[in-house]
Formats: sequence, C-alpha cells, structure tokens
Amino acid sequence: MHKDRFAQAIPINPSFPNWNKSFISGHGSVLFNVEHRIAQNPLELISHVRFKETAEGPPGYVHGGATAALIDEVMGILVWHENIPSVTQKLELKYLRPLPLNQEAHLVTTIEETSEKTTTVKTIVYGNKKTPCVEANGVFHRITEDWKKKFLIP
Repeated sequence: MHKDRFAQAIPINPSFPNWNKSFISGHGSVLFNVEHRIAQNPLELISHVRFKETAEGPPGYVHGGATAALIDEVMGILVWHENIPSVTQKLELKYLRPLPLNQEAHLVTTIEETSEKTTTVKTIVYGNKKTPCVEANGVFHRITEDWKKKFLIP
C-alpha cells in the first residue's frame, strides 16, 4: 500500500535550513540513501530508505540510534514543509522488531495535532515485509521570529 502511495506522491527536498548538509539525510549521508515524497489526502511524508553497513548495530541490523536520527529528521521535514518552523522538543520511540540492513524500508509521517506553540507528529517505520518495526511520536516547538532572525532563517 505505501509503495503505491509513494509512487503517486510528489518528490520533495526538505525546506529547513541547511538540510543538504545534514549528516542524517543530506547529500552524501554515510548512514543511508533516502528519498522523500509528499502525499495528500491524507497529508503524509513517505520516505523510502536503504540503511548502509555504516548504520549497523546488532550484526545484520540497523542501530536504533540511526533509526531515531532519521525519524527525528523526517518529522522535522514534514513540519517545515507545512510552514511550521520548529525544533524537536520531545521524541519517543517504541522499537517493535529489528530493522534489517541493506533492505528497503519506508517511513510514513503524519501531523497529528497543531497548536499555537507545538505540533505533534507520528512516524511508523516499516521493514521490507511491510511490518511495523518502530513507532514514534514527537512534539515540535514552534520557533519565534526572533530566533529565526538570529539564525538567519529566511
């Protein structure tokens, strides 16, 4: 299902500052190859990823920290794409099963709730057998105009 939805979705480049320099999914990432697409109705960021050997934790499987870093990044990509400049305030992950290296996986990220100061986001990481491997919830804190000016964010 997610593969079909991914094929119909629109490819995007993240819109947050300096994304291409990100050690996580920027150009030349040593951890994985990833492609992000936006789907509508419902709004989802669907990301296809193949973790490289450098992301190994237990033999043959992805390190949980590499997974957590990518989850944080895809959540941020979605909130910035929706013009909600934010930073991570809270990130909770539930590891359900190991994620194999060198196999296609995909992440589905949705905005669950927004308020004046925060946005709640959910990501599910699916392994190559379309089974959930990680479930994550994040809270992103909206940054102020002063903060954006301080860090030269357009």
